Amino acid sequence: MDMNHTQKVNFKFENDNGDVEVKGEIYGESQIPFFDDLKFKAVIALLNSIDQQNFNDSGNSQIFNLYIREIEETIKEMRNYNQFQEGKLGKS
Repeated sequence: MDMNHTQKVNFKFENDNGDVEVKGEIYGESQIPFFDDLKFKAVIALLNSIDQQNFNDSGNSQIFNLYIREIEETIKEMRNYNQFQEGKLGKS
């Protein structure tokens, strides 16, 4: 990776109360405005690091299923709109 073309994206996830649950930074090369391709790569990398057995071993398989459903529903909604974030829902 050529460090001259490396981009950085900061992100955070807040719960309904506005409390930050997760935050981080992503570094990598991007060819898409607002680094959306880089964001997809990060999501895929994180998903590939999850082991369902850890949920089963801890007696929390229902949490795994909850998150899988949320991911599936989010992807389904993303496919329906050209703009998805910040309340912008432009139909594709």
